[in-house]
Amino acid sequence: MKGVFDLDVFLNPESVAVIGASEKPGSWGQFMMGSLRTWNYPGRIYPVNPKADTVYGIPAFSNVGEIKDPVDLAIIAVPEQSIEEVITAWGKKGVKGVTIITAGFGEAVDGGKEREKGLASLAHSFGMRLIGPNVSGTFNLHAHFNAAASPAEHLLPTKLAGACQGGYAFYDLLASSFFRGMGVGKFIHTGNECDLTVTDFLEHFGRDNEVSGILMYLETIRDGDRFMKVIEKVAKIKPVVVYKAGRTEGSARAAHSHTGALSGKNEIFQAFFHQAGVVVSPTMELMVPVAHALVERPPMRGRRVGIVTVGGSWGVALSDMIEEKGLAVPELGREVQKKLRNLGMPLRASTKNPVDIGAAGFNFSIEGIVNIGREVLSSGEVDALILHGFGRPGMHSEDTPDEMRFYAEIEKQVIEGYGKLEDETEMPVLVGSNFSPWESQVIHDLNAKNFRIYNRLDDIAEILRLMSEYWKKRL
Repeated sequence: MKGVFDLDVFLNPESVAVIGASEKPGSWGQFMMGSLRTWNYPGRIYPVNPKADTVYGIPAFSNVGEIKDPVDLAIIAVPEQSIEEVITAWGKKGVKGVTIITAGFGEAVDGGKEREKGLASLAHSFGMRLIGPNVSGTFNLHAHFNAAASPAEHLLPTKLAGACQGGYAFYDLLASSFFRGMGVGKFIHTGNECDLTVTDFLEHFGRDNEVSGILMYLETIRDGDRFMKVIEKVAKIKPVVVYKAGRTEGSARAAHSHTGALSGKNEIFQAFFHQAGVVVSPTMELMVPVAHALVERPPMRGRRVGIVTVGGSWGVALSDMIEEKGLAVPELGREVQKKLRNLGMPLRASTKNPVDIGAAGFNFSIEGIVNIGREVLSSGEVDALILHGFGRPGMHSEDTPDEMRFYAEIEKQVIEGYGKLEDETEMPVLVGSNFSPWESQVIHDLNAKNFRIYNRLDDIAEILRLMSEYWKKRL
């Protein structure tokens, strides 16, 4: 379809019609209505259901003809056999965009792809654009617009955006990220892409001043030449983090059953992403943490990593992970080690890197522990720092002894002190703990303040590797 079309209709519509709106638990019409209401959407909502007078207290309409006001976006959640009829009716109404939740097309049945082409052609004849079919929705939390199946209480309005060919798995990532203070503020699930594709929304987010970084879950690219031009252009102005699925024979078969996608040669994608400056996430689970690190943390200007740890074994294991990723854990120079000794590090405690403050017997004040990190960062001998081992296990209750609460507060202050070092030195400081927000009150409380704490060594190493590679091409 030629000409410029404002894709913001899918992210910030002034009015929305939900065709198939319902209060029936588990139905897509109920998901969409519930999501719109829970984020206090300020626009007009038009539930369409011929069997209901109201849906969640909002007057319902039997058909499009009963709605006299203009409608920007139509969300279709009705059986697949009536889709063409519904698109025609809303096209005549003058709706600008259509999101087709309904599945049962190219991903499922013979002839489904041909029918999808017909849907796109039909929509274009009315000047409309389509997302889908087979999608789970879209949201723009900055505009309080949520028309997605993700639980509303697991969403955070950050400056990241997601353009994905999958929905439910990404919602799982958002739920786990939420408890760590992370997420995306804008999201598009493109599904089978009979009309609009991830490339269209990648380009849209690239121009969006509310978006600082972009995440993409990809199974295939349907418009290869254009995609390559767009992602190369966008990656020059903001981080683009991609997880490319469908890399093996089995996953390619699964992708075809999921969205009708043909995955293509993984080697070609990987080579192009590297050339274009795209950040390739090694796992789905790391997509959100990596994107947050790239938009929130100072640049990593080299490969050298300093480690301050409570427990020598954690330091050894971290060193393995870091160096296996192609980074370095250099031995600190004599002058730096002398300064650390002067801060109170005993002879039995290593000052070489990793610096083992656990072996020092905790004979430090909070400021003393923070000063150790300050000395390492200001030495000129590292490009990033890891603090690992704080965040004792256990959740607090009414019966928690005052002594345990006291120690927890000390640990929180130490970790927050290292966070301030990042601002002070303009160098990345990553904090690691073996425990999750559900296993440690310290980690839980800091996560509630949007403080980043990572509980896997390999994740810390991968994030630093990707940060180093990203900034190497830009500094």
